[in-house]
Amino acid sequence: AVVSTQSTGDQSYVTTNSFGGLVTLLCWAGISLLLYSEIMDFLAPKMQYRYTVDKEAEKSLDINIDMTIAMKCSLIGADVLDIWGQDLGGTDSLKEELVPFELSENQKHFLKLQKEQKTGGLNGGAAALHDLMGDYGVHLVPRQDSGNEAPKDACRLYGKIPVSKVKGNFHILSGRSVKLPGMGHAHLQFGEVHRNFSHRIDGLTFGDRVGGMHYALDGEHRIAPISDYCFQYFIQIVPTLYLTDAVNVQTYQYTVQEQIRAVDHKAGSPGTAGILIKYEFSPIAAIVEKKQKNLSIFLARLLGIIGGIISTSGLINLVITEAFDWLCCFKKTESVKTEDVK
Repeated sequence: AVVSTQSTGDQSYVTTNSFGGLVTLLCWAGISLLLYSEIMDFLAPKMQYRYTVDKEAEKSLDINIDMTIAMKCSLIGADVLDIWGQDLGGTDSLKEELVPFELSENQKHFLKLQKEQKTGGLNGGAAALHDLMGDYGVHLVPRQDSGNEAPKDACRLYGKIPVSKVKGNFHILSGRSVKLPGMGHAHLQFGEVHRNFSHRIDGLTFGDRVGGMHYALDGEHRIAPISDYCFQYFIQIVPTLYLTDAVNVQTYQYTVQEQIRAVDHKAGSPGTAGILIKYEFSPIAAIVEKKQKNLSIFLARLLGIIGGIISTSGLINLVITEAFDWLCCFKKTESVKTEDVK
């Protein structure tokens, strides 16, 4: 390790000591650490977020629904109404299938993995989830096994309903939905019916589903403890454009708040038992862009790190060495003065 260089005529020599060696080791350790940090930062693309007014506010899109309700299909009806009171469709636009409400072991395992991955608690979750997805490569719950002998006591509603980008609500209530000319629709129910609005949301998206993305209500499972129970979901939808080097993807991400309560008019809790999904589109669109750092800037930063640490370590070494030499000389001078006095 170079500590100091002195010149005497035509000769030059170098002195070394343990302190200089320590400074050299610390210097290289610092260079290695900063180089590693800089390289990792360069290899990890940065996500930049921008916001703008949604320029496609007049464009329509589909609500993609896949839900299972713990009641027979003949006992429930589904509809979508927008803020203008326009009936956009429902049961007549969706497909119905009588299925078991009880989950198969394969479905339970899938939902467990999906929930852990959504909350960030699953290591290697993407690969494990992919093994179970099969044809449902966009994180939809697998269908029941053909050999499942559980009773078919639930109704699966699935399909698409086109809507405009305005406030609206999708609801599932007891009684079949019947269109009324010029008056929207009504839910007709005959006789006493045991209502059970326990449900599972296998998939709910606005716009086309994008493979590999998770949506807030996918895989959610709710159980109604009593007959007259109301499940309300308040959804705020944000148009989101993802820009990468490979592809540009338009999605509609959303956040959701829930309100779950028993309907009891005598106890001061009025309302209608059922599943109510109220949605609203944000006028502000988000643009998420993946940016890769410039290679020339990256190389300049690397050279700056190496040069800066070497220069700084040399300066620190010089200052400490000079201070150490001055202190030693000062002590020797004081010692000589003391001996002269004696």
